[in-house]
Amino acid sequence: MTRFTLSRPQQFGLAAAAILALGAAGGAGAVSLTRPSVEMAPASPTPIGRLSASSGIVTVKGRVAEVFGDRIVLQDATGRTMIDAGPEAQAALTKGAALTVQGRYDDGQFRASYLVDAAGKVIAMGPAGRGPHGPRDPHGAPPPAGGPQDDPPPAGCMPPAGALPPPPIAGAPAPIAAAPIVAPIVAAPAPAAQ
Repeated sequence: MTRFTLSRPQQFGLAAAAILALGAAGGAGAVSLTRPSVEMAPASPTPIGRLSASSGIVTVKGRVAEVFGDRIVLQDATGRTMIDAGPEAQAALTKGAALTVQGRYDDGQFRASYLVDAAGKVIAMGPAGRGPHGPRDPHGAPPPAGGPQDDPPPAGCMPPAGALPPPPIAGAPAPIAAAPIVAPIVAAPAPAAQ
C-alpha cells in the first residue's frame, strides 16, 4: 500500500485553501443573517374587522373612505382602518378608489408595504423617503443643506446696528460672561551674532 504524502508547500497550500473555504462559508452565513427576511403576504384578503386578531404580513382590500395626506382610511363591509401609505402613494390616494394593501397591522394602524390599485398597478412603499433624517424629494435627493437657520431674517426683524440686546427674562439665570481672549506671548528669536 502506498502512502500519500504532501510536501511542505503543498501542506501550506491545502491549509490556506481550507481556511479560505471556512472564511467564505462564515461570511456567507453572516450576510444571510443580517439581511431582512423575505415575507410573503397572503393572496386572500383579511377582512378589516378581523385585523386586530391577525399578526405578521396581511392583505386587505376595500375602498378609500377618507384621505389625510399620505394616510388613508380604507373601508370594507366589515369595518375601517387607518393606513400609513407613505408619500410614494399620494397619486393613488383618491377618495372612493378601490385598493388592495399589503403590510403589517400593529398598534391599531396598518403600515403599508405595497398598494395595488384597481388597474393592477403596484406601488412599493418602503424606507426610501422616510429615513431617520426626514423626508426626501421624489428623486431621492436629500433636503438642501442649511435650512431655516441659514435664511436671512425677514425685513424688519433685525435690530438696528448698535442696538442693545433685549433684557433678560425675569427669573432666568444670569448669562455667563465670556472670558477675555488672551493671545499667547511668543518670544522672538534672538538676533544672530555676527
